[in-house]
Amino acid sequence: MESLKIHDLSLVRLKQIVDPRGAVYHYLKADDPNFRGFGEAYYSKVNPGVIKGWKYHHELFQHFCVPFGAIEIVVYDGREGSATYGAVDKVLLNDNSHYSRLSMPPKLWYSFKCVSEEFSLLANIIDQAHRPDESEVLSLDTNIIPYEWH
Repeated sequence: MESLKIHDLSLVRLKQIVDPRGAVYHYLKADDPNFRGFGEAYYSKVNPGVIKGWKYHHELFQHFCVPFGAIEIVVYDGREGSATYGAVDKVLLNDNSHYSRLSMPPKLWYSFKCVSEEFSLLANIIDQAHRPDESEVLSLDTNIIPYEWH
């Protein structure tokens, strides 16, 4: 399991129950210490090589998981006063060797890229219904975040 630098980020290995008929992929339970309540759940379909982001949420707590494909997520801590201000974490989530959940508090910037040969699905459970005025976006070539996608 990867070691995270950013304070308050959590990466949890998830259980898969696989048999000849298919599989059950665990994701999030109400008694999980990172569960903050339910507001909305959605999937983001990402085509091979496509990068989405940078995005920032003022209030949302998010839980990312990849039930199909492979996605690399980069998180930047731009929170002034944070013990990990300026830190960058890169996490690989996939439906096979890195089947995990990345739980992320608000006020962190993130971006993600499909690194599988087919499209990927990024699942996200957030603790409140999405509101357009609650988030911000930056272009991928911003100089505010010290990370350059290749």
